[in-house]
Amino acid sequence: MKVNCVLVGLAVVLAGCGGRNENPRADAGCAAGSLDACEYPVRGGELTKQTVMVTDAVTGRVLPVLARKPVGAGPAPVVVWSHGGGLNDEGQLLSPEWGDTLVTHGFVVLSIGHVEVNTATAQALCVEGMVPAAECVPPADEDSGLIALVKARDVIAVLEALPTLQLTGAELDLARVAVMGWSAGARGPLVTHGTRFLPTASAPIYSAPHPRPVAVVALSPMGPGYGGFYDGPSGSSWDQVRGPVFVGTGDNDTKPTKPDLTGATRRISWERQPADGKRWLLYSKLPDGTGGHGTYNLSDLRSSDARVARFSRALRSGVLAFLDAELRGDAAARAWLESGNARTLAGDADWEHK
Repeated sequence: MKVNCVLVGLAVVLAGCGGRNENPRADAGCAAGSLDACEYPVRGGELTKQTVMVTDAVTGRVLPVLARKPVGAGPAPVVVWSHGGGLNDEGQLLSPEWGDTLVTHGFVVLSIGHVEVNTATAQALCVEGMVPAAECVPPADEDSGLIALVKARDVIAVLEALPTLQLTGAELDLARVAVMGWSAGARGPLVTHGTRFLPTASAPIYSAPHPRPVAVVALSPMGPGYGGFYDGPSGSSWDQVRGPVFVGTGDNDTKPTKPDLTGATRRISWERQPADGKRWLLYSKLPDGTGGHGTYNLSDLRSSDARVARFSRALRSGVLAFLDAELRGDAAARAWLESGNARTLAGDADWEHK
């Protein structure tokens, strides 16, 4: 499958060229009247797709993983993607906007299908999470702590399988791996970096940090009171999270089924993290109803509302620059992050670094 030439900022990215448009000055020409100059350059190239199967050692569930692979010289850095919503036997097909964006930028993208659990596999998870028998039922609510347990364990299963994963035409760089997800899929990435949560009300705090991911991206993350995450006088779910971490959310990051889960609540997952110079936040100030929860799944990149499209471009740029800086050690990407480009491009938004 070939990617067509696309216009990114002021530069044309040619399919198959494999090159990166260098920006000699991170803020060169970036202004409210010339937003194209604010965008972070996007790579271009061919891609192929392949589905592989990974077995979760805890439950024995077989997870379909859709591998999007850039065509060209390797080894390539890897992004493991965890989808939003509840469990889904075809979840590996979700969030194609992010998947295609990341792979054309040169990352191998592994999108996990978080398949359903049954009574037997739920029991195995409950043993893992020390969940009392009375609370061990297959999760129905996507915002439950058990869903967080399932998705975290699935992400870990894929991370463990990376050294033996059989991909055609793609070599993985196992020293350059990130984990990324949206909404309920943002839980697994954060757990791999040390976020703690309660699988059920009576279960002990669960923690499963993993050494392989270099960085994580959490889009529309859960706040306290949802998904087993907590915040109180004795500590929070996020006060031991290691960096680097990128968080994207905003005032418009709401959905009708969970009206109390506001952007301000989601933002707490950023605020409670320690400050070590490795963390970035892009927070939209667009009002509720302008764009929405799906904006952070990159579904509004071509919105007819210029404010939403503008913020979506900033979100895409911020994530790509963050991944290039952390996985590729790209000095130009780090300079872009440290410039004012993201704030200018996003419009009414906070761009914070700590």
